[in-house]
Amino acid sequence: MERSRFCHLTVDSVEKEAYVWHEADWKFSDEWHSHHMGQLIFVEKGVQYLHTPDRTYLLPTHHCAWIPPGLLHKTSAPVSPVYLRCIFLSKTADHQFFKELNIFHTPRVLREMILFTEQWSRLEEEDSLEFDFLKALIGILPLTFDTSLPLVLPVPRNPRIASMIDYLTENVANDIKIPDVAANFNLSARTMERLFKQDIGITLAGYIKLYKIIKAVELLSVSGENVKSVAIKVGYDSVSTFSNTFFNVLGVRPQEMIVA
Repeated sequence: MERSRFCHLTVDSVEKEAYVWHEADWKFSDEWHSHHMGQLIFVEKGVQYLHTPDRTYLLPTHHCAWIPPGLLHKTSAPVSPVYLRCIFLSKTADHQFFKELNIFHTPRVLREMILFTEQWSRLEEEDSLEFDFLKALIGILPLTFDTSLPLVLPVPRNPRIASMIDYLTENVANDIKIPDVAANFNLSARTMERLFKQDIGITLAGYIKLYKIIKAVELLSVSGENVKSVAIKVGYDSVSTFSNTFFNVLGVRPQEMIVA
């Protein structure tokens, strides 16, 4: 049985204040869990989804996530392998950054510090150099963090809305028309919009746009495709429209997300 599948069990048994775990082929499961430590994740290769009871977050290649201690979550990945570099921390600074789940660009200084910690991966004994280095990393984190990327989708509570979202995701490559979606579920567009926003807090059009951008980030992170092919796969006929929408949502152009 793969040890990495049960990282929460292993980590919670470690008595150190900080624990490093780098895994070149992370094994995911659908188990809900939490850690008594906060978790910094850097995706070296691949792409990961983080699920909480009411949100789904995308963590792209070469980006970081901070998961605060005690937060119930599970993880998944659309393709494998996924190379994760994780640092678990039981003591952090009294800063708002450490109290929320954040997905963010990885500044170069932070990336190099994370890569440097590979020498301590799965080391369960105390090491003074590791302790001092990770203490410095804790201080660096809030200083290098700029803003959390809005790569997050609300999770529906209403099964009927969940069915609508399944329909939307299955038709992501199409130019989705709201009246057509409503007709598919025997609803008026106005009623469907009201039910949708009531359940997940955003409009149907807003959800469609956000889902298309998140799916595009996933494809750009793992497929090696160009911007044009990804634009088509998420339902955009115009590359410029796709690029502008992408920029308006994330603040970067899609070509900046392509992994070499």
